[in-house]
Amino acid sequence: MGRRGCRRQGERRRPFRPRAAGLVLLMTVTASVLSACFTPRATTASTDPAWCGDQSSIMILGDSHSTGYGLPDHPGGGSYAPTAVGWTSVLTRRASDEWGTITTVLARNGAMAADFGEGGRWEETASATDAVHDVQPALVIVALGTAEFVADLPPADFDEHYRRLVVELHTASPRTTVLLVVQPQAGTRLVPDPVYPWNAYTAVIETVAADQGAEVLDLGEYLPAGGTPGAEELYLPDAVHLTAAGHRVVHAAVWTLLTTWCGP
Repeated sequence: MGRRGCRRQGERRRPFRPRAAGLVLLMTVTASVLSACFTPRATTASTDPAWCGDQSSIMILGDSHSTGYGLPDHPGGGSYAPTAVGWTSVLTRRASDEWGTITTVLARNGAMAADFGEGGRWEETASATDAVHDVQPALVIVALGTAEFVADLPPADFDEHYRRLVVELHTASPRTTVLLVVQPQAGTRLVPDPVYPWNAYTAVIETVAADQGAEVLDLGEYLPAGGTPGAEELYLPDAVHLTAAGHRVVHAAVWTLLTTWCGP
């Protein structure tokens, strides 16, 4: 499409955040209407990123937020499956229709950053960086961190695993634009007395992005934390996984970034 990046060399990366004016996307949330404003500030994309000139391929590395788990038409099991409203499914169909993009979703319920590489618990996650090397996609979206937070994994361990993954992605395909997604805060923990707050994990993601030249989309700007007032229609009763309405919000945020990222 010939779009080009806007970041000046040496400019510090920062999370994609909305401004008050701009494109307004209206999404129906069961009985109410959810209005969200998704307009980026000046892009922080690296100089001449692949995505700005090539929308041929996307790979998504994720957990249960990316598999479609909990949606009525998800067939069950721990792997990704196409659904009507799951954000990865809608992105796959829409990018194919708009740009002819081939999207590959490598996601498992409960996946952590440590699963994406040697020693990973599932074949599709353990071989993810090999797949990136073979495909050389224009864009890789990494949507991880919730499972570590829910399990109260020490943030230092998360940093080690997450940083290794991002480094390996850049090594496997230096041309690839890497987008790190900060997921919405889960409202449930799996340990009785968790020690580490959510912002300890988001800090890891933003620090790794700054250190490794990746980009950040913070979904916390668009979705409240699970289990908080106003979140009921966006989350399933477990306060972790998203309803159809929650998935629509995620898709709107990701899609708007991809279509406005590099400027006219």
